Order: sequence, then structure tokens, then C-alpha cells
Amino acid sequence: MNSRHYRDMIIRAVGETDGKTLGLIVEHVVDAERAKEILRANGYGVAGLSASATAALVPQALPTERNP
Repeated sequence: MNSRHYRDMIIRAVGETDGKTLGLIVEHVVDAERAKEILRANGYGVAGLSASATAALVPQALPTERNP
């Protein structure tokens, strides 16, 4: 989704009477911030870097073998 879609979704959520959608958006933002905190604690990223830019610094995991 693009930023305009998210902007419109937030505007609609603020106008809702039940606050359900806004609550979901807030949970998502809090989760993204927590993910950045975890990555920074493990040596990835710096303050001010977006969550996706911080995640991009993590090396790609090697595929694992499955044992039947």
C-alpha cells in the first residue's frame, strides 16, 4: 500500500465512533517501534532510521535443512 492509502485510512479511523480501526493502527505502530528497539539492541540501525531500513541491515538467513 502507498502512503496516501494509509493517510486516508487514518483519517477514516479517527472519525469512527468505536475506535477499533484506530486501535489496530496504534497497535501496528507500537509493534514496529518495538521491533526497531529489538534490532537496535542487537546492533542494527541507529536512532531516526525507519523500521524497514533497520530491518534491511539484518543479514539474510541461510536456508535450513528439514529432517523428515
